[in-house]
Amino acid sequence: MTRGALRRCVAVSALLLLAITPATVAGGYAPGVNGTGGSTLLVLGDSLTWGANYFAKTQSQLAATQAFDNVIVDGWWSRRIGGIVSTTYSGANTYKNTYLKKRVYPTAVIVALGTNDVYFLSKKREYIAVIRELMDAIGPVPVVWLNVHRVDSSRTTARSRVFNRTLERVLAEYPLASVYDWADKAKTTSRLMAFDKIHLTPSGYKVRSNVYAELATTLAQRVSDATSTTTTTTTIDATTTTIESTTTTTVATMTTVAP
Repeated sequence: MTRGALRRCVAVSALLLLAITPATVAGGYAPGVNGTGGSTLLVLGDSLTWGANYFAKTQSQLAATQAFDNVIVDGWWSRRIGGIVSTTYSGANTYKNTYLKKRVYPTAVIVALGTNDVYFLSKKREYIAVIRELMDAIGPVPVVWLNVHRVDSSRTTARSRVFNRTLERVLAEYPLASVYDWADKAKTTSRLMAFDKIHLTPSGYKVRSNVYAELATTLAQRVSDATSTTTTTTTIDATTTTIESTTTTTVATMTTVAP
């Protein structure tokens, strides 16, 4: 890396580290705390999610869709899927310790993690382990997971392809989960990637935020479909109905005349 490129990387890192804030919630409270109810969408991601929220106001954009009563956008620099002790830098531990332990139960989740994992991990079995770790923590709620597009080196590019194939296979085990092909979106959208080929340009973050809004609507429909009830009609013959009616009347009479 040249000195100029290194200085630019340091500047970007410093900007992100200074500006990172904890997860924000539309409405100013954490859903599920102090009796707060309603549907809740959680966007759980890394610096790409933070960037979308900072440059494209994802929080406000998702709240404006009114697809969910509460919206949490939680993006953190260098966050990985799981496999590490840290809460802040582990998506699985963030979900368990920041949300579930505080009685915040998301109705649906957009997962935007994996970009940092392909830097540290290389084997399919490692990807399987961390993906399952997070999915098992999330549990049986609708999930859309954005796959990875990282082209800063031949190594991470190859690992991204392995990760994306693995993600497809693992999420097939979870009936309420699906993959959004962010890699394809990134390849077919001009001026989306920043100079480091990891992060996005301001216009790229706008594209990312729009994808989150699109997925919010999709997830809201899935939640509605999953919670809708099916009415079953049972036919009872006339004799049985008469007997049940007589029994009910007798009981009612007994209750009435009881002292």
